[in-house]
Amino acid sequence: MVHAVASLPLQESEDIVSDEAFFDPFAGLLGQNTPSDDLWLGKAAPRYTSYPPATAFQEDLTTENYRGVLEGLSPEEPISLYVHIPFCQKLCLYCGCHTSPTQQHDPVDRYLHTVHRELENLATMSPRSRRISHLHFGGGSPNIMSEKDLGLMIGAMARRFDLSSTQEIAMELDPRLITKAQARVLGMAGITRVSLGIQDFDEDVQEAIGRVHSFEQIAKSCYLLREAGIEKINFDLMYGLPKQSPLSVAKTARLASSLTPDRIALFPYAHMPHVKKHQKVLEQFVLPGPHAALAMERAARAILREDGFIEIGMDHFARPSDSLTKAKETGKLRRNFQGYTDDTASTLLGVGASSISQTTDFYFQNACDIDDYAQHISKHGLATTRGLHLSSEDKFRADIIQELMCTLSVNLEKICTKNNFSVSTLAESLEALEPFEKAGLIQRDGYKIKLLTAHRMAVRVIASVFDTTQHDDKTPVSRTV
Repeated sequence: MVHAVASLPLQESEDIVSDEAFFDPFAGLLGQNTPSDDLWLGKAAPRYTSYPPATAFQEDLTTENYRGVLEGLSPEEPISLYVHIPFCQKLCLYCGCHTSPTQQHDPVDRYLHTVHRELENLATMSPRSRRISHLHFGGGSPNIMSEKDLGLMIGAMARRFDLSSTQEIAMELDPRLITKAQARVLGMAGITRVSLGIQDFDEDVQEAIGRVHSFEQIAKSCYLLREAGIEKINFDLMYGLPKQSPLSVAKTARLASSLTPDRIALFPYAHMPHVKKHQKVLEQFVLPGPHAALAMERAARAILREDGFIEIGMDHFARPSDSLTKAKETGKLRRNFQGYTDDTASTLLGVGASSISQTTDFYFQNACDIDDYAQHISKHGLATTRGLHLSSEDKFRADIIQELMCTLSVNLEKICTKNNFSVSTLAESLEALEPFEKAGLIQRDGYKIKLLTAHRMAVRVIASVFDTTQHDDKTPVSRTV
């Protein structure tokens, strides 16, 4: 069924909301920062899509290590498959992803040829067809692939893996590339969920960050996707960008909500020009500080809650009927390299440049540079250049951080018992929590910890208290807002 808003004539859809609708939900919130904010706001901390985080990966794991782990996986175990497409037609100035801009199809074609070789090599390392529980195409902009490319990719996967019981095939899309023909091919290929990178609807903000699209264009994209049978639509929004204000971010949130997506991810902009040099261009503008960005986040969050979204973890929102909400309610919510998910598979295989694979005992990451990735596949069949062998304490602390990130609370005693660790192992971490408790950011009841502050993003800094890899690591991570 096509949703009503998306089916409206596009010239009428821009008048769905008025400016007055954006004042009341966050009136009085601006400037309400407390001394306790200084304990977490603006502090550097990983996003904890894994523990240990990727900054702790080491270069002593090789393709032979990865091959051995793959061959040891149970053939009966379902796996998740992630395919990275590191190309966009144009590089957005806020982007922190591993991606390259191109207006030509030849680089994409050569890259996809290499991806097919990696997939073939992965498939041959199993005595029988592996069952895929979830399939995710990330980027970059995966819909930079032509309709023929996508058909060949899905067909090759169907031949090499068992997709008969796949619960979800998801793809990240640049909405500016969506056409009626592309939407139809996505539907025919079996795509069940898409994520549209919107970031902001304000024209001045879009011009500043180099990503221009109209509300009408996004509305039309949603209509075409739903017409093609793809009902599950996610939006990505961003705050902390130049020229944004709480009012403009709230307006973007309301406009996004009016298009009735199933999920919305509300991400803070991470300014790291020392890692992503193109971000330095944004310094010609006044970049919002952490307190200003927090006001933006609160404004958007208030709108989304008012519009009926359920808060998921620290930065996701979902409709009450969505599977992510159900996973939260049943205690099955998980966090992995794709963010918050209801995918419970213990093995994630990453394909493509920079992609990360995860098994019970290991993380493996492919070469990040596209040319290096191609050379590794040509020479070794796989492209592992770094990773980590998880110790028992790594797994123990990963359980703590996973619970915190998903439920904003944790029972340390329960997790200690599960992992055969004494609570005394956490003595240093518990001592480090005392300032947060005194400031009223968390509540401690014995070994039970609960986030009290309404600022859910603070959970990253609370989680970092249990992270033993960050104390000596000088690799930059993003700051929390």
